Amino acid sequence: MYVIIVGAGRVGTAIARRLLENDQEIAVIERDQARCSALEDEIGSVVVEGDATEFNVLSKAGAVRAEALIATGRRDHQNLVVCQMAKHLFNVSTVMSIVNISEHIELFDRLGIDVSIDASLMLVDAFIGSMEGLLTEEAGGP
Repeated sequence: MYVIIVGAGRVGTAIARRLLENDQEIAVIERDQARCSALEDEIGSVVVEGDATEFNVLSKAGAVRAEALIATGRRDHQNLVVCQMAKHLFNVSTVMSIVNISEHIELFDRLGIDVSIDASLMLVDAFIGSMEGLLTEEAGGP
């Protein structure tokens, strides 16, 4: 499978590593030149420097042949634009995005983003899930 990852922050880089470990073909789009260089040193020449909201950058990354795109940026409006471009201009079959502001989840869903992950809610669920034993003990009393 060929996957484009937008953003080389902690999440995007971790996804890139995991996909490469699973023998998937990837490209990572990142604006920051220093991050591009560091990532390229680590995982090879699969990094495209530029703004993924620009048609030519998505094109250079091979969006026309991508089966999936994952937007991992900190700005929801940019993630949404990238996903929309990938889906409607390049016919990428599956577009996924981190959503940083919980209130935007419904918008992402309505606009056809296939997978929208609410970053805050995911962390809350992980913490509460980790506390279940503690909460159960406390409710039961001494």
